[in-house]
Amino acid sequence: MLSRSFVVLWIAMAVAVMGIAMVSPLLPVFVREELHGPEFAVALSFSAIAISQIATSPVVGRFADKFGPKPFIVLGFFVYGAGGVGFIFSQTWEQVIFFRALSGVGAASMFPTTMAYVGRLAPPGFEGRYMGAFSISWIAGFGIGPLFGGTIRDFVSSDAAFATMSLMLFAVGVAVFLLLPKGQPGAGTDREYEEEALEPGLPMIEVLKRPIVHAAIGGHMVVSIGWGAGFTFIAVYVVSDDGLATGSATFAGVLLAARALFTAGAQLITGPLADRMNRVFLSVLGFGIAGGAQFIVPDIPGVMTELSIFGGTLVIVPWLLLLFLVVGLGESIEFPAQQAIFVDAGRAVGMGTIMGITQTAGGVGFLAGSMFGALVVGIWGLDAVFRYAGLAMFLGGFGFWLLMIRAKRDFAMLEAAAAADLRARYAPEARQAPSPAAALTAGNGAQPTDVTHYGMSETTQPDQSLRPAMAGVDRD
Repeated sequence: MLSRSFVVLWIAMAVAVMGIAMVSPLLPVFVREELHGPEFAVALSFSAIAISQIATSPVVGRFADKFGPKPFIVLGFFVYGAGGVGFIFSQTWEQVIFFRALSGVGAASMFPTTMAYVGRLAPPGFEGRYMGAFSISWIAGFGIGPLFGGTIRDFVSSDAAFATMSLMLFAVGVAVFLLLPKGQPGAGTDREYEEEALEPGLPMIEVLKRPIVHAAIGGHMVVSIGWGAGFTFIAVYVVSDDGLATGSATFAGVLLAARALFTAGAQLITGPLADRMNRVFLSVLGFGIAGGAQFIVPDIPGVMTELSIFGGTLVIVPWLLLLFLVVGLGESIEFPAQQAIFVDAGRAVGMGTIMGITQTAGGVGFLAGSMFGALVVGIWGLDAVFRYAGLAMFLGGFGFWLLMIRAKRDFAMLEAAAAADLRARYAPEARQAPSPAAALTAGNGAQPTDVTHYGMSETTQPDQSLRPAMAGVDRD
């Protein structure tokens, strides 16, 4: 696993996302308090990034499949960094929104292509392990970044936080340009899973018809709907009088950081688990745990505890902190299982294509969750938004299960192709395997009943006879 490509991208993504997360929560405050923007401008200063991501992610992902992901990864870092420079020189809220949208173009180029690159590094049967380990980088960055960003703003200025983000993004862009290996990631050698040319995948019109793609889109959108509602209103719930009335924005940051860091750390276990168990079951289980925890947020005891930290006082609600760790547990279970499913789908329809499409689905889900959550708050009050987020996760998990049943034949074909690919690569006497895209479009005799844990049939788990030949790949 620890190839140069993986390590370079892991470190780059951790640093970049930490910089991004430093700034995102500050922009609404910057627009309201320093630029005196109206309420809709405050909302757009946060959500404009998702709007531009929705528009550009599928296009970038498709081009990355055609020309290779490295140029788009590097471009994404630089474009996002340029957005941070724009914040520094913005004199009006309209300019802030423009540069926030520009940052979304950078994110659309950076996130799906990086995930696609790592997906191509993963050998068949090890998708959960690779994607779970890699996701630790950006989940932890999202958890740590807001704490750093708030500190820099409070002790220096908002401009200092924007400048710090830009420097971090530019630095990792240069590092990736210089250090990421040339060529296309793939399964070309025993020691480094990174030199095989890309397969072209399917035409876009065929991609959008496949049940396998519908399942991937639906699964990611579900997570983002619940996440969008909860993320948007948790700080308001913690601070405001119609919530817990702690008055502590710092505690809201602690909640989000604790949830993200727990999610990241747990994937050291849940990532490999996704390669050994039924991935649909793990995804639905994770949806249920995270959704149930969000649903009961209004029911937890609001007992507050004051902690003395560095001469100051931090007000916390211990039961809410524990509940957010449970949310993190659910997310850590479903995330690597879903990402492994995306990788399997990407082998057939184009890795960058599927990551770009799911990125768009995530953006749509986040916007829908946030906007509908606002409507719920306006009609039924702040407590109701967490009921809505929990129900969305429950219903979404059921919908994802139905979509996966519909896509079962697609996955059976891919699993058979993956098993043949393993035998061809590591057993010299084996015949050359068909490409996953060819297996998906032409079929190869696989039936839905061949799928034992989909998405992982036992045939895709490297058997003992292949272990010596795979010694350079199967490593922690």
